[in-house]
Amino acid sequence: MDKIKKEELDKKWNAIVLKSFKDEDFKQRLVKSPIELMEENGLTIPEGCKAGSGAGKRAGIQLPAEASDEVKEEAKWWNMRLDITREFGKEIIKETGEASGGAPLLDGEGCKA
Repeated sequence: MDKIKKEELDKKWNAIVLKSFKDEDFKQRLVKSPIELMEENGLTIPEGCKAGSGAGKRAGIQLPAEASDEVKEEAKWWNMRLDITREFGKEIIKETGEASGGAPLLDGEGCKA
């Protein structure tokens, strides 16, 4: 991916991250629907790629069969940010005391954390 394109993507991503630290509702939306929120904030999935959720509702970008190196690099950029968002979401779940199924988290003694 060329330098200008990467800088543009990084600038938009950084704005999303900063806003998520300031706005709790925005942060919740980022965790629940990262691709949708990223697109609403000016990011566009790479040409020919598909966005969706796989096993465990894990959001990701799927490459077309004969993707160019440029598209592969951009999809990798997206998937790295989606991984970051997923990790960020784990912290939110931990803070609220809810597991992915909605059950309370337990500490090592079997008590609510």
